[in-house]
Amino acid sequence: MSKTQLPRIEDQPAMPPKKQLLALTGLRFFLALWVVIYHQTAPENYLAPLMAKLPETIFCVLRTGYVAVGVFFVLSGFVLSYSHPLAKRFSSPQLVGFAIARFARIYPTYCFGLLLIAPFIVAQVIRNWSPTSATNEAAKAILNWTLLQSWVPRAALSWNAPGWSLSDEAFFYCCFPFVGVALWKLPGLRSILLAASVIWAAGLIAPLIAFSAQLRPFGIAPATSAPWDANPFWANLISFNPLLRLPDFCIGILVCRLYHELHWRNSYLLGKGYWLYIPGLLLEVFALSNSNVLPLSFVQNGLLLPLHSLIILGFALGGRGCGRLLSTSPLVFLGNASYAMYILHVPLFFWMNAIAQTLFNVRLTGVGWMLCYLTVVVCVSSVLFKVLEQPANRILKLRLSSRLDRSSLKHTIDEEACSSPSR
Repeated sequence: MSKTQLPRIEDQPAMPPKKQLLALTGLRFFLALWVVIYHQTAPENYLAPLMAKLPETIFCVLRTGYVAVGVFFVLSGFVLSYSHPLAKRFSSPQLVGFAIARFARIYPTYCFGLLLIAPFIVAQVIRNWSPTSATNEAAKAILNWTLLQSWVPRAALSWNAPGWSLSDEAFFYCCFPFVGVALWKLPGLRSILLAASVIWAAGLIAPLIAFSAQLRPFGIAPATSAPWDANPFWANLISFNPLLRLPDFCIGILVCRLYHELHWRNSYLLGKGYWLYIPGLLLEVFALSNSNVLPLSFVQNGLLLPLHSLIILGFALGGRGCGRLLSTSPLVFLGNASYAMYILHVPLFFWMNAIAQTLFNVRLTGVGWMLCYLTVVVCVSSVLFKVLEQPANRILKLRLSSRLDRSSLKHTIDEEACSSPSR
């Protein structure tokens, strides 16, 4: 083998024993919190009276909280690649074990969110009763309970709106054993970066078409708006369709492949991730603070993917500063509870608002109610993480794997234990 020729990935030295990437777990809490606050900046919600008084840069950052979901997609691809060997294709037992682990991880809490929102959907159907509306709502219910809603543009935000991203994630999980193995075969830094650039460019094709064709209002709207209320078909198709968001997930796989390559080369960046995440964070904040001049279609669909990648790779590489802060026990716990925060915050808002209006005839607005709402979301999510999410995850794995080879199951569970940032 020549000096310039890199060994095949399967011939490279093994990675050191895997450890939990705690900084990425802590990061998840702030991403989920950003989404929760973003949903309260709508005109009818808690922060509406405050939004007009905020400096424009802060307003822009709060109104682009949907960007956090793109970071979650990249993070999901990274952590799954970190947790599962991709040097060779999955065996049948590994595929079954992977499917069981993913189902057990996301579905119980997801279902709990649907159950919380169901009374409001039923009440709406009764108020506006007609055979057509009841049939449409029943179809949306089936799509939501089967995690298929994002494939139908007009159903993407139905029922528990944040669930659209779980619909996308379910598709990503189906692709991972095949797409992940294919991307992992890329040899060397140049091939990895080239593939990432091509995938990034491919992810921008749909928003480019929307912008060029001026699909009103989505195609030409600023990033601080939410025009899918006025034109749900194009906005929901481009923003939420699983195929069109797959590049985010694939970039996460390549970021992990790059992380593996840096370890193999014993790069000087090991333990110095701040050289990546600090500029990544600063550039991301700068871009989002000026998002009122950026097109929504691009910001929603991956314009900032390179910056997401810098941040995730930097925190994974470790080092002092923010990485250590995110790795502290309280933030790691909140990061583990962040999935429940993300999937339950909309149903909890409905319940708090209904109780306030029904019992006290009060409309919940202002910073005080917002702080109360955030406290409830964090506390309820933390409790549910301990009493529902963790036990259900463990029980479902054991029961669903009863026919699976025990050694394969143990391997899968061990990998999941190394991937606390994973959804």
